[in-house]
Amino acid sequence: MRIRDLLIIAVVFVLSCSGKPMLNVETPVYEAGELAPRERKTVWFKLVNEGDSELKIENIRPMCDCIVIETAPEAIPPHSTDSIKVIYTAPDSSGPDESFLMVRTNTEPKNTKLGIKSTVAELKLTEADSSIVVFPFQVTGMADGQKFSLDIFQYLIEKLPKSYPPKNPNEMTKKLAADPSFEKEPLNDVARKWANILGIRFVVIGDARPSPTGLGLDISIMLVDGMFRLPIGKKIVGVQTEHAFKAASDTLNFMLQNLVQLERQAFMADLQRKWAEQRAAMIGKPAPPLAAENIITGKTVGIADFKGKPLIVQFFSSDCDHCEEEMNWLNDLISRNPEIAALGVSVDVGEIDSVRAFIKDKKLNYPVILPSEENERQLDPYYGGATPQTVIISPEGVVVEYFMGSSSQTLAKFEQILVNMLEKKPKK
Repeated sequence: MRIRDLLIIAVVFVLSCSGKPMLNVETPVYEAGELAPRERKTVWFKLVNEGDSELKIENIRPMCDCIVIETAPEAIPPHSTDSIKVIYTAPDSSGPDESFLMVRTNTEPKNTKLGIKSTVAELKLTEADSSIVVFPFQVTGMADGQKFSLDIFQYLIEKLPKSYPPKNPNEMTKKLAADPSFEKEPLNDVARKWANILGIRFVVIGDARPSPTGLGLDISIMLVDGMFRLPIGKKIVGVQTEHAFKAASDTLNFMLQNLVQLERQAFMADLQRKWAEQRAAMIGKPAPPLAAENIITGKTVGIADFKGKPLIVQFFSSDCDHCEEEMNWLNDLISRNPEIAALGVSVDVGEIDSVRAFIKDKKLNYPVILPSEENERQLDPYYGGATPQTVIISPEGVVVEYFMGSSSQTLAKFEQILVNMLEKKPKK
């Protein structure tokens, strides 16, 4: 083969390997539909590199505080796809909203603008409302299932207490079916959203099917309270068909009459579940980032500022008695052991004036921060929903204890853990 031919082949090879990346966004503007004020929505933007070389994501910049980047690729190989995951929070005020983020890549043009459109609805639900919507039951495995569904629906409506005026389910049915989150997110969450928008306090969703035991029916009832974030559920097992209507009605009315107690039980069960999951995810792992303004000085303080010292972080609310007891103990602990660091984190987001007054009155000798509404998502890995909540972090920045609640025994345990860290710390 001649040298000239070899040179031609080499040039062709080089040109074929020097292709450019080419970005295509499958849906550059995401239609989020109708949302409640401050409703959070997870949005995925699918990116396609249609070019012949690697596409690099150089920067992603949200153009408002309402968009938080959850995950994003650093690069996308040729002829491959990947996604940017963002959390969008709808505005407080009702009306149309357009929010954007800018993605800079090594393509031409370098900047690609992605958008999220929504319509924020006005909330009509108030605490004075007691109206209720009962949906016809979902019936499975019964020959006359449609008739049974309509009959039990009618029976429940007729037997409702007079203080719970029923509303026609048609409007909510249409709204649920048209909601982009329907069948993608838990039904109780979508129903609660529309209860708030339409001004309906309670939503009842039921299910009936032959019992696996072969004896009668199993009936499930879910009660959604527009003012409470968790559903209340009850299951009736093995009820005879002729008694099913009365059993369902009695159960629903019991749930309505004992709502406060049942919601408290649901709250505590969910709290324990969430706490156990968060604790398992945190222990032995590097502490997630957390930083905000010091309530007194205005300077930004974060967990990273205390690396090299044993650190105890207390999450508190200003109306929590046990939090105050723990604060007094923390003050004393830091005074006796200045090599131990402490950080207070208020969860009373949006109430800076009252929190500042509370902190000044306590005369604490350690910093206290309060995340803003824009960066309160920092609390999510830590805060389980109740105070006090305490996290102990090693000098190396690793979580070694995560505890909810407080008692003299737990405080003694915390102190022993922190003192042990001091003893293990190498002497200078």
